[in-house]
Amino acid sequence: NGEAVISSVIRILPLAVFSRPGTKLYVFDSGRSALYYALKTLEVGEGDEVLVQAYTCVVVVNAIKFTGAKPIFIDINNTFNIDPADLEKRITPKTKVLIIQHTFGLPANLDLLLAIAAKHNIKIIEDCAHSLGVKYNGQLVGTFGHIGMFSFGSDKIISCARGGALITNDNKIGDKIKKLSLLCIM
Repeated sequence: NGEAVISSVIRILPLAVFSRPGTKLYVFDSGRSALYYALKTLEVGEGDEVLVQAYTCVVVVNAIKFTGAKPIFIDINNTFNIDPADLEKRITPKTKVLIIQHTFGLPANLDLLLAIAAKHNIKIIEDCAHSLGVKYNGQLVGTFGHIGMFSFGSDKIISCARGGALITNDNKIGDKIKKLSLLCIM
């Protein structure tokens, strides 16, 4: 049953993956819901643009569209992750968030991507749906951006048939995730 699945996720994940001090964990019914709440937490809405790599799951695009924002697709490189050179070309004054996907367990080039985002004051959501437990320069992916997103669907590293999670090290962001998810703001 769903309650048992969520209960298992809550017990296992903090011990197995998110041992970094100060990391807050929030669980959801799906990765799609988790991503939607991450976007709403970062105040993405009508008229905003969200940068996302072109090689991604339709669920990611749907979550962006559910907020009223427009997905802006970025080319990928030979690692199947975002191409930093193409990213720079696609940033506009409407750009609010960059979703950095770590494809097939291969971390994206976070050094370049985070520098580009910082230069343009763009918030970061890391999509770790296929990279649970992966490290970049000795640090777990999902802990570099403002929010890390995980999925536990049937084709994921930890499968619960359904399920998703968000992590953050920012208390204000964490409080907002909790408030929005408890209110079920859609």
